[in-house]
Formats: sequence, C-alpha cells, structure tokens
Amino acid sequence: MPGLPWEMRPLKVSLDVHPGELTQAMFEIVNTTDRPLTGQAIPSYGPSHAAQYFRKLDCFCFAKQTLQPGEVRRMPVVFVVDPKAPDDLFTITLSYTFFDV
Repeated sequence: MPGLPWEMRPLKVSLDVHPGELTQAMFEIVNTTDRPLTGQAIPSYGPSHAAQYFRKLDCFCFAKQTLQPGEVRRMPVVFVVDPKAPDDLFTITLSYTFFDV
C-alpha cells in the first residue's frame, strides 16, 4: 500500500500567487509511528496540466526524508508559476504522497 503513516498538512491552506513571483509554501510532517521511517515525497498537481507551469526551485521532495518516532518537521517548497501559464488557470492544487524507501 503506498504512502507512509505520516500526517502532513500545509501551514497555509491557500496562497495568493502571482506568476513569475518567487513563493514559498510550508508543510508540517509528523511521523506518527514509534519507529524511524524514511520516505520520499512525490508531488501531484491539480489540474494535471498545471505541472508544466509549476517550477519547484527547492523542495523537500528532492531528497529522502528520515523522521524519528513522533518527530514533527516543517519543510518548505520554493516555487515559481510560469508567467506563460494560461489565463484560465486560476487554481493549482499541490499535494504530496510520501512513499517508503
């Protein structure tokens, strides 16, 4: 079964983003188990065509993450939305799934 028994939430549910502007989103991850776990985050975008306009410059998803039992960690995603994104792309939903590695 994909995914780890970690809880993850954005610190802000919604951000106002202007294309071409550097933006940072913060996520909080909690290892809810009694053992250390290592995972790799894989992003998903909604709508799916938004991925081609979403440029991550720094992301916790670029590397494996090891969390100790009960550890809480805040992790950033620094990104830019391409100014060439279509005018009708008003909302991009970014989500992550952590997979055991």
